[in-house]
Amino acid sequence: MLLVPLLRDWVGLDGKKSMATSVFCVAPLCAVSAAAYALNGRLPWGDAWPYALGGLAGGLFAGFLFAKTAPGWLRRVFGILLLLGAARTFINWQAAVRWDGFWPSTAAGAGTGVLSGFGLGGGTLLIIWTTAVGGLEQHAAQGCNLLYFLPCAAGAMAGHIKNRQIAWREGFSAIGAGLPAALAGAFLAARLDAAPLRTGFGVLTALIGLRELFFREKKPLKE
Repeated sequence: MLLVPLLRDWVGLDGKKSMATSVFCVAPLCAVSAAAYALNGRLPWGDAWPYALGGLAGGLFAGFLFAKTAPGWLRRVFGILLLLGAARTFINWQAAVRWDGFWPSTAAGAGTGVLSGFGLGGGTLLIIWTTAVGGLEQHAAQGCNLLYFLPCAAGAMAGHIKNRQIAWREGFSAIGAGLPAALAGAFLAARLDAAPLRTGFGVLTALIGLRELFFREKKPLKE
């Protein structure tokens, strides 16, 4: 959610490389965070594995389809998903029927896995699903999201590497800076009440989503 705009607007990568590189960067950060969640007893292993299985399939599909997609379309979808995630944090809607069986969870993991493989913040949509439909509370949904992203990213990376979409130097720099912050954030998040986490997440996603939808890069002046 944050890394794609930063890689694009601060580092100077093009739109598609920023998305693919973000998938490469976030995977080890998720692994470290998941380890911290596990030490705090916050990982819902039994709930997460169908989402992870679907995420692997979705990530594989996304990695090879990514090279054929238009960057403008990807950016608009990214903005819309972020706004949906923001809305969910402020509207405590729960589905009348709970869909947490193997097939619904796997299908949800596959669908959001395509978006995550694109670097479009599919994990945001997965948190909406797991809290509103899958019956998980916020901390469990966050832990599930971390586990799901690992096989999803591994699948997507096969296509991104083949299509040369990864900016390796920038990616390794971001990972090096992000690992200690991810570890500290995971231990902190496991001890915080869910309400402020939801509020902060909602405000941040709304701001970035609006920027992705309405901000347009200036075209270079003609000589």
